[in-house]
Amino acid sequence: METAAADGPTISRRELLGGAAGLTLASTSGCIQRIRSILNRDSPSAVSLSVTAPPADSDRMATLLARHLVENLEAVGINATLNVLPETELYREVLLNGNFDLFIAQIPPMDDPQALYGLLHSVYATEPGWQNPYRYASLSLDDALERQRATAGTQRREAVGEALELLCREQPFTTVAFPDEIRAARTDNFTGWERYPLQNPLSYLTLDRATGVSASEELVLRLGSADARMSQNLNPLSAEYRRMNPVTDLLYDPPVRLIEGEFVPWLASEYSWDSGRLRVSLRPGQRWHDGTSLTASDVAFTYQFLADTSLGTVAQTVPAPRFRAWSDLVSDAYAVDDTTVELSMVETSREVGVHALTVPVFPEHIWREMSDVADIQGIEGSDNITNAIVSSNIEAVGSGPLTVEQVTTDESVVLRPFNDHFLQRGAGILEEIPDAFIGEPAFDRVEFTVVPSNEAAVSLVADGEIDATATSVDPRGAVIERIISASGVSQFTEQSHSPYQIGYNTGVAPFSNPYFRRLVARLVDKNYVADEIFEGYGRPVAHPFDGTRWNPEELSFDGEDPVVPFIGSGGDVDVEAARAAFRERGFAFDENDTLILR
Repeated sequence: METAAADGPTISRRELLGGAAGLTLASTSGCIQRIRSILNRDSPSAVSLSVTAPPADSDRMATLLARHLVENLEAVGINATLNVLPETELYREVLLNGNFDLFIAQIPPMDDPQALYGLLHSVYATEPGWQNPYRYASLSLDDALERQRATAGTQRREAVGEALELLCREQPFTTVAFPDEIRAARTDNFTGWERYPLQNPLSYLTLDRATGVSASEELVLRLGSADARMSQNLNPLSAEYRRMNPVTDLLYDPPVRLIEGEFVPWLASEYSWDSGRLRVSLRPGQRWHDGTSLTASDVAFTYQFLADTSLGTVAQTVPAPRFRAWSDLVSDAYAVDDTTVELSMVETSREVGVHALTVPVFPEHIWREMSDVADIQGIEGSDNITNAIVSSNIEAVGSGPLTVEQVTTDESVVLRPFNDHFLQRGAGILEEIPDAFIGEPAFDRVEFTVVPSNEAAVSLVADGEIDATATSVDPRGAVIERIISASGVSQFTEQSHSPYQIGYNTGVAPFSNPYFRRLVARLVDKNYVADEIFEGYGRPVAHPFDGTRWNPEELSFDGEDPVVPFIGSGGDVDVEAARAAFRERGFAFDENDTLILR
């Protein structure tokens, strides 16, 4: 990798983009060593950083973003290494082991400000998973996050605004841009792709058979994805295998689903809120995929299990590494009878509290047996990790509209409709659910096929080998042209709910210093990322709720970041101006223009 000379030349965009093609798994041959922000042994005061990112063949945009940051760090005089890890290993190191300096990834969907509670509240700073992976602690932010979940209306908007202001100022992570979700789909077998956002896998249930396709003909919905993880693990609790849930969302149902911003009763037929309590009535006669009755006891068990997957069998609780922002809204849960469960809530408003009903429900007769401590190697603190967290759960038993037929690791996942699901009982008893979801699906099976790359997925759609891409494809290269030029293929573009971010390990120096984090954030040109790296299929933002009703006007990204504007232009860092900014905050450079800690 070429670095800038000491007198401050800029890094060309052509060099940046041209070098990305070779950034694959080969970049990290041999043993991946843990790299921390430590003092360099040859120069005891020189700062040395590792930027961890997935390989280009699984997330090219993340790799290019990481390279952009590494190039600019080195240009300024900060020793930086690009540490490329397979996605599963990356998330294991970051989310479970906490072994990172900076990491580049999309964060889970930001559908409501309560999601920030799980992502940033200090109570989660020592937990594994997407609960505060930055190890960040701020009493002021904790207070704002607690007020936003306890209030509604104007008061909640004010609390959310304060939380976002603190986030932008403190930069425990830097929100870079929202990418567009791009899908390719054929219309010769199925129509209705535009009916619901394709990033919600429930949209498959709303498809119709195309004109000319017989209702009696066996029809398979064929979907392709370059992400092999969906065939390696079907555990909804597994943090390193899922950020989105293209398969598990179809296997596990929640009491209530959030569909296009509306709470829709799902396993529940109705729910009511009274003085900080949620009373939930389940639809009668529901069953798990193995035929066992689904009852209120399963729902109550789910909340107890998410709070402590060991169910009290070890001295320290072992909370689930996912869904904590929502499940922690519940302080107690108990079954009143077979179809009624009552949830006691922490101090929260109804506006926020109903989100607790969006967690997937787990069958007690299966998951209670998974509460034992796991016998595993390679994960720090594994004496406090349960089988529930590390199980691959390939033979998943849920209550969702589809059930597992066959899984071939690294090749495919085949699902079939669950004929005993309530959606197939008819519209008469499901008035609160949109009609498009009700009735038998248009397909007889769904087959998710693992393909080598995004380009391969699009080519298979164009050639009629599969019906659609199951996950978003990278717009770079000839992908978009291939979609546009293919006969019978349509392109569907939606803004993702998961922004790309740069996450900092605030528990170690120098990222324990908020000024250092802010200065690093200013070495990323968000406009360049959206325009050049995302090929225009993305939107630069100042924070995860930029552009929504929760955004304070003064925190809007309007041509530049209002708090951490890029030091430079066109993707090229202004080296001397950046060094001056570091010096203004008390940092120094040695005689070789290398950043040092005094």
